[in-house]
Amino acid sequence: MKQPDLTIVVPTCNRAALLRESLRSIVQTTNCRYEILAVDGASTDATPAVLQEAKWWLGDRLQIIREDRREGFVKAANKGFRAARGRNLIWLNDDARPLEGALDRAVDQIDKSPVSIGLLALFHRVNVARNIAYETYLNGVPYRLLHVRGTLYANFAMGSAATYRHVNYFDERYFLNAADPDLSLKVWNIGLRVVPAMDCLIDHDEHEDDRRLSDSAHADNDNRKLFEKWDLPDRNPQFNEFNPIKPCTLRGLRSATPLAA
Repeated sequence: MKQPDLTIVVPTCNRAALLRESLRSIVQTTNCRYEILAVDGASTDATPAVLQEAKWWLGDRLQIIREDRREGFVKAANKGFRAARGRNLIWLNDDARPLEGALDRAVDQIDKSPVSIGLLALFHRVNVARNIAYETYLNGVPYRLLHVRGTLYANFAMGSAATYRHVNYFDERYFLNAADPDLSLKVWNIGLRVVPAMDCLIDHDEHEDDRRLSDSAHADNDNRKLFEKWDLPDRNPQFNEFNPIKPCTLRGLRSATPLAA
């Protein structure tokens, strides 16, 4: 098999129906040479059956990693990244679905980007009122990119496999919530840039269920670790801190970065 243009890492656990739709959307909307690496966090529902069904029609384009026990999104995603064969990497949640041509256009953009571009940030549907850096609309529906204290980051980040390796993937001291801004901050910190992926849209349910509620218990701890690690401006409650002319306000790592549990 020739090297894929793109590896799509999909961590999943106990969301069989959503996973099936996510995998179908990738197949229906993507034409580049890709592989999917699904990392199953010891699901107890129909997820293994969904993955075996998908394996039947995807063949070698789908690789399955099954954990003995669920270790959380960050560790699952890293298992996929480290096993990836593609020139470029991205992750998708198991309730996320790329719109027509989104991943193809992003691959084309990252391949043609100057070496100063580390990651592309794909626009996605997200229900937030704050921290919006960019916004576009399709059929009246907003798709957004977010910032952390004035620095653009990627909720769904596409970059070369070399860039991902350089920053050592996700920091496994997080469980879930701060992993994507942290990855982008690592890219900014080594002198590369995070930029919008033009006309590349991801539909995303943010589906509320027992798993999401359980994962949300880690949110405060993850966010605390993020601001312990990185020297960012204080939060400004009065206005949106993002300036597209200066999309990075990061001042670097703090002198001590324990990220204590």
